[in-house]
Amino acid sequence: MRGLRPALIWALLILVLCLMPGEAVPSWDWTDLLNIDKPVHAFLFGVLLVLLVKGFRTARAQVFRPRRPVLVAFVLTIAYGALTEWMQQLEALGRHGDLNDLLANTVGAVLGMIYLRWRSHRERPHGMEPVA
Repeated sequence: MRGLRPALIWALLILVLCLMPGEAVPSWDWTDLLNIDKPVHAFLFGVLLVLLVKGFRTARAQVFRPRRPVLVAFVLTIAYGALTEWMQQLEALGRHGDLNDLLANTVGAVLGMIYLRWRSHRERPHGMEPVA
């Protein structure tokens, strides 16, 4: 469980950011120009995937060490992204879920997988099979 602590803290940060009431979400003119919302979603969920995989690989308890950590982390990340978008539909928050945000969350998870694959190829000795 200790290895998953960074992923759980990151997931809590995502939850806080995604469930902040609508009037509490900052609105800057320059963000509209840059349309930074979707890249932020992709970044948050890409990092979550990487942290989950790292946590799974370093977990001591067998229950937290799946055979296919990247696949499990991918499914969990997508499910968590869908859950946060669904929770944004709560009327009390003054927010709304967005299919495009869910897509950005998924893109972030895919980019996280690509990053792990790239790191795996860079870190392995010549002639060995990739880890991810």
